[in-house]
Amino acid sequence: MKKHFVLASLAAAVLLAGCGGSNGETGTGAQAVTLAAVGKPVSASVSAVKSTNSGFTALSTLHVGQTAYFQVLGSKLTSTLALDVTDCAGMTTLSITTTEAHYRCTPGSPDGMKTITVRDKTGGTTLYTSSVYVQPTNPAPITTALPMPTRGFNLGNSLEAIWGYSIPSQAVYTSAANAGFNAVRIPCAWASNSDASGNIDPVYMAKVKQAVDYSIAAGMYVVINVHWDGGWFDSNIGDTVDPTLDAKYRNVWSQIAAAFAGYDNHLLFAAANEPAINTPTKMKTLMSYYQSFVDTVRAAGGNNTNRWLMLPIQGDVSWIAALPSDSTPGRLGVEFHNYTPSLFTIIHTDQSWGNAIYYWGQSYHYSGDPSRSATWGEEGYNDAFYQQLTDQFVSKGVPVMIGEYQAAATPGLTGASQTWNNASRLYWNKYLSESARAHGLSPFYWSTPNAPFTYDTGAITDSALVTALTGGVAPPPPNGAPYAVTGVTATAGTGQVTVSWNAVGGATSYQLYRTANSGSEPATPSVSGVTGTTFTDTGLNPGTTYYYRVVAVNSSGASGFSTEASASTPGTNPDPAKYHFETDTQSWTPNGAQVTGVATSTAQHYAGQRSLAVNFSSTAAAISSVETSGVVVPSGATITFHVYIPAGSQITTVEPYLQDYNWGWTSNPVTSFTPGAWNTFTLTVPSASITPLQRLGLRLTTGAAWTGTLYIDSVNW
Repeated sequence: MKKHFVLASLAAAVLLAGCGGSNGETGTGAQAVTLAAVGKPVSASVSAVKSTNSGFTALSTLHVGQTAYFQVLGSKLTSTLALDVTDCAGMTTLSITTTEAHYRCTPGSPDGMKTITVRDKTGGTTLYTSSVYVQPTNPAPITTALPMPTRGFNLGNSLEAIWGYSIPSQAVYTSAANAGFNAVRIPCAWASNSDASGNIDPVYMAKVKQAVDYSIAAGMYVVINVHWDGGWFDSNIGDTVDPTLDAKYRNVWSQIAAAFAGYDNHLLFAAANEPAINTPTKMKTLMSYYQSFVDTVRAAGGNNTNRWLMLPIQGDVSWIAALPSDSTPGRLGVEFHNYTPSLFTIIHTDQSWGNAIYYWGQSYHYSGDPSRSATWGEEGYNDAFYQQLTDQFVSKGVPVMIGEYQAAATPGLTGASQTWNNASRLYWNKYLSESARAHGLSPFYWSTPNAPFTYDTGAITDSALVTALTGGVAPPPPNGAPYAVTGVTATAGTGQVTVSWNAVGGATSYQLYRTANSGSEPATPSVSGVTGTTFTDTGLNPGTTYYYRVVAVNSSGASGFSTEASASTPGTNPDPAKYHFETDTQSWTPNGAQVTGVATSTAQHYAGQRSLAVNFSSTAAAISSVETSGVVVPSGATITFHVYIPAGSQITTVEPYLQDYNWGWTSNPVTSFTPGAWNTFTLTVPSASITPLQRLGLRLTTGAAWTGTLYIDSVNW
């Protein structure tokens, strides 16, 4: 992540020097209540309360039923000082000086966040409040990588900031935990904090440990990584393994693993940040380095033998042939980042390759500034990407982190433009969070100092964003349209799916969008005018998965999309091809003036019930095409197209074609076929081609003017 493009970080703490509320207040800063506030002379002042070991020197993880120790720091402390911790029995004062007091007690059930209060016993005055997380006694071994649903954030622009870092206080961690976050990713710059021999500075290691301890003690799962850190690893992935780089990489991870060997699986390791991968060959090299990572961590012993290890991936998902081998099965996951489209999320000025986008989401396009509305990378694009991760990894038991995602507001906008941009920004963050969780992924918002939390007091600076990230609502479109629909479920029966959802205040009706490929919902609703909160979609194919979004509508317009819901009908699918066009056009689009449009149709079908109708209206001979993009096809595979060419058409050539990832062109023009019947055309992907394909389609040549319809069905390989 480019640090000058990002927002601010959240976190969560053990006992907050400066966290929690008192006297009915709900602020996130710890309350140091002075006696002067109640008309008495100022005496004792408390600055912090820390959970320690029995020697009062280190932060300690607390467990129900196990002795806990606390250190109170301040000034003018006296023997009238008292410490109270909710459900902590047998509180005993061990010692008190004017600047430090020690206490001991035994946490009782239940586990969870507990309030800490320091008071003056003589006057009954509260001097300080905070909170601490108490874990269960002998908790069961952690078998899942992260809590589900995950609500994660990044400690960004801190311990990975090679220009100098801001160390968050304890307050940030508890503030984030109280706001609803349950996981934190801590990017780390190890190489910049090592000597010439690669030995990590113990002072820096202690800072990372402190951040990990604060996180775990606040009830968080925590991920530490090897971040960009000048690009020493991420920017140097070549076509072969560099032995010198591999040795340095192993050395770094050997030290990290040894330092954290005693930590349980609340702590995860991530092998890198954003490795620069632009070819399948480099992906193979990356996996070799990741094998070194896995082997080094496992060899370090302790709890490293079964720790969850995450493998950050750049480049196309389809290039991953296999993950590294692991002596502990079922403990590897993968990590991806998502800033799509970057011209909306993190780049806010026009570039040579595209202009900045201000408005994202079909219902959040501002009519007063249409040139700045997104034309790609919206809800469906991101859903399709997440579904690919689900199919390739989650469905096979491999967890997936979205380790960074974020959309920041565009600076410099005013008036209505600013209003629509801010609504779009919050909607993006909400939609990408919920879509990730709906697909079984674990999202971590990229946050930085002061947005949406301050790093000193933990105060929330953007409550609307925190609400959107932690399961709450995002603002509706500013034109008065309703809030987005929530609670969408889909239940399949024979030949049908019943979709249900929660009612939305102010909505007069609902629209449903349906597809058989996640994220490929058509531009127009499949069903409109539904006035209740349930709809049964009938006449469906057996053995087919259908995906649905629901939109609320009123006189002002349509809401943002709901999270996608899916269900699979029982039975055997009569057309299991990749592109069967049973529900929608599956992202196939026309090019060329002679094709007026494409649509699904029951007029002809090769298999199943429907096909893709390609409608022609040309006044002279011409060449047009229909195509799709982003298709993952194995090199060497033969792609089959079934095409119905009506009798009397002016079609003279049908040419299947593709352009691979590097834009290499391959085609197979055919001039001999049977009119009035289904014809089969094939195209073989060259063995040297790299996928995903940039384009896959059919070029259609007419020899004269012609108006009519050609049909395509069952495109497969």
